[in-house]
Amino acid sequence: MNSPPSYAPTSSTSFTISSINDSKYHSEVTKSSLVKSSLHKSTYDALAEIFSILPTLEMLENSYVKDYITDKEKFTSTSYRLIHQYQIIAKGFLDDSQKLEILKEVLAAPDLSPDLTNFLPRFSDKFNINTPNAINRLQVGIPATIEQLSGHVESNSHAGTTSVVNVVNSTPVSSSATLLVQITANFLTCMDAIKLNYRSKDQLHPLLSELVVNLNDLVENGNHKEFDFQGKSKLITWLIKLNNLDNQELSAEDADSFFEDLDSGYKAFYESLASL
Repeated sequence: MNSPPSYAPTSSTSFTISSINDSKYHSEVTKSSLVKSSLHKSTYDALAEIFSILPTLEMLENSYVKDYITDKEKFTSTSYRLIHQYQIIAKGFLDDSQKLEILKEVLAAPDLSPDLTNFLPRFSDKFNINTPNAINRLQVGIPATIEQLSGHVESNSHAGTTSVVNVVNSTPVSSSATLLVQITANFLTCMDAIKLNYRSKDQLHPLLSELVVNLNDLVENGNHKEFDFQGKSKLITWLIKLNNLDNQELSAEDADSFFEDLDSGYKAFYESLASL
């Protein structure tokens, strides 16, 4: 049997860093370490998360534009989660003035705006990351599908022009678009709660109640009294059932049925919006 090439690893192959090089390496790392405090570490960890969100969202946006993604519900939920993750991180910076100062230092951006409106361009320049579609999506603050649907809803409604401002990026968003984002979040939160084995009235009733209230607000806001979708009545039934649980919990079988009704309702909701 021929012996393996000299470059191939074998069971006896070993590699050990010399103690001299090892100590030199650790010395250099210590001298150039960026982690000066726990706040610095949490800031770098947050920036690393954003660095991973941007290319992921960019790929998602490009795939949607090129029609590689046909399941709009999954696209919406994935896009929403990435946007929401970014917003949570950004809010962490806004809520901590010390982190904001560290952010200016890391990005070498003394002109960084207090509301982070110019954060993403500064971040992109600093780390040489080219994700224009992802940056635009994070600045808009809602998934592309919801942006399109909200435009459709607004153009066919008699609602006023009142708008709200996104907490993180100060981008004006229509009230219908805001409700669509909230309803998407409500559906996903309810389904996630069941996945986490939430079973009690105290855990599930407030989540479902918020979903139903927002669905009703969407109808009132868009003046679409006739708006309905398959499965909406089941959500009301579940709300009543949860309200009557008292100190009991849903059985595993009921929880599975509840999840299925939420999932089918979520899909039917988006299908019905196209008819408005």
